[in-house]
Amino acid sequence: MEGWWRIPSKVCTSVIEGDLNSRYFYLHGEDSETGGRWRGPVFLCTSSKEFKIEGRKNCFARGYERTGFFEVDTGDQKNWQVRLTETNQTKKDADSQ
Repeated sequence: MEGWWRIPSKVCTSVIEGDLNSRYFYLHGEDSETGGRWRGPVFLCTSSKEFKIEGRKNCFARGYERTGFFEVDTGDQKNWQVRLTETNQTKKDADSQ
């Protein structure tokens, strides 16, 4: 697992260069301006800085954070695009209630 990438709003960019090497990918996004988030029920180990982490168990014991991601099934396509919009994000205020 690896992350994070900073992508300006209203910009389309490639995070993975070349053909996809897996059918399933996991995404988590945060909008630093509005506080919106795109996340899901799959919890993976992360860090507050760029990271490459093996495994998804014992995140806290290994010094990592635990973050919710949503799964994307690319159906074995060679390339895939995901559009993060306001209609499919959650707001921080709603999450904390």
